[in-house]
This record gives sequence, structure tokens and C-alpha cells, in this order.
Amino acid sequence: MKQFLKKLAVWIAGIIVFFILLGAAAAFTLYHSGEGLSSDFATFKHSFRLEMFKRGFIPELSNEETAHLYQNKCYRTCHGEEAMITAVLSTSGWFQVVERMRVKENVKVSGREAEAIIKYLDEKFPKIKSRFSYEVRKQVHNSVWRNDIGQGDIYCDVILVSKEYLASIGADHLVNEYDLDHYLVFIVNFTVHDGEVPLSQLDEVITFKTPKGEMKTTPPWRLRFQTADKHHYEGIVRFDRSNPVIASPDAIWHELLVKDIGEKGTRKFRWDRDIKYPDEMANLKLNL
Repeated sequence: MKQFLKKLAVWIAGIIVFFILLGAAAAFTLYHSGEGLSSDFATFKHSFRLEMFKRGFIPELSNEETAHLYQNKCYRTCHGEEAMITAVLSTSGWFQVVERMRVKENVKVSGREAEAIIKYLDEKFPKIKSRFSYEVRKQVHNSVWRNDIGQGDIYCDVILVSKEYLASIGADHLVNEYDLDHYLVFIVNFTVHDGEVPLSQLDEVITFKTPKGEMKTTPPWRLRFQTADKHHYEGIVRFDRSNPVIASPDAIWHELLVKDIGEKGTRKFRWDRDIKYPDEMANLKLNL
């Protein structure tokens, strides 16, 4: 019996020593901030809750936890704060940024994590205030947004600028500025993750096509922004609605064609003429 108890005591002591060493190793690994163990324990807690959130065991994150998620998945991994500030994106533009990082750059972000990061960016870097909910803005954005997987490391996002889209981002006043009653307008964004995107004359590389034919842009095109690091630039192109290519009843779909950006070839982005918007957009009244 004494022999058994002795072996049991040794076994228990071994387990205790094991966990002490394991805890010490974890503390040594985490102890990198220079702010003390309390900060490192907070980091460990955040990491644990983020993993639980990712797997669906936690319904939502606190603001602090969401910031921690963004810091680790985006800010420290890929971009500094200046890249976010100089992006000059519309509110809904963060949808395409996060999706692009997931699809094109293979950033390891789950669907639930992406939603949390998008909401964080949407609130932290607001450019325009919208009267519509996040879900409505998301649905509208997905209805008008098209993108590709890139050519020559340059990839392209296009937004068909409808009255519903402008209202969803709180930019109703642009309906008159863009003269949407007379022109079909597109916002075209080019991005490269490394290096620079050469600035192109968009009226020379973009055309518009329907079942009734193909047409050139209506001058002039306009540069909307170019980031300081020249990873991104965004322009606006427009097409005269009175042209038969657009005005014909047979033009039930339309395509924006972007040629030879990044490498030789044509990118095609298609929409149906009748776009389905959320019910909240029915009987839309603009704040002009």
C-alpha cells in the first residue's frame, strides 16, 4: 500500500510539474508586449474567445475583441493604418476589400470573422453616414458590385452606380452630380497588392456592351482617387443612356468591358438591366 501511495504521489507531482512547466512556456511565449502579464493574459483571453466565435460558440464579439481580430488579421499582417485612411472608400467599399483579401490574397479569415471585420472598418473609417442598416447596404452593394480574380496581379472591382446604391451609402446628392437620368455610370477600381498600378486612360480601355452592340465611354472619365502608395486607384466612367445600345428594349443585360489592364485580355462584368434591390429600397425617396 505504501509503495502504491508513493508511486501515486510521484505521479501527481509529475503532473503538477508538467503543468507548471507548460504554464511557464505559455507565459514565456505570450510575454512579448512589455506591458506585463496582465496584458498577455488579456491577449490569451481574446484569442480564446475569437476561436470560439470563429466556430460559432459565441454569437458576437465585444468592440475590444473585434479590434483585436482586425489588428491580427489585417493591420499587423498586411497593411498599416495609413493604407486604411488613404483608401478613401465609400462605406460599402469595405465589403469588397475584405472579400478581395480572402479570395485573391488567401488571407485566412472565416466568414464570421470577415463579417466582424467589415463592421469594424465600416464604423472606424466612415466616410458617409447612411440611413439604411448594415444588412440593407450589404445587399445593395452585392447587387451592383462585380469583381474579378486579377490579371497580371492587378484585379478590378466595378460598381454600377444606381440611385439605390448612392442612397444606401448616404450619398443621395451624387445622383444629380453624376446625372444618372442621362448617363449610366460605373465606378472602376484597380488594385495590386505589391508594387504600383499604372494609371490608364479609362476611356481608351473601357467599353460598354449589350445585345444591341458595343459603345465607347462618354467623355470625360474622372479619376476619383489614387492612394499614396499607388496600390489602388479608382475612376468613374459614364455612357449616354439615349444611345440605342442602352435604350433599346432588347438590352436586357449589359456588360462593362475592361481591356489590357495588367496583361493582354478583356475582363467582362455583367448585370441584368432589372436589378433586384432589398424591399427597403421600394418607393425610394432621395435626400437631394
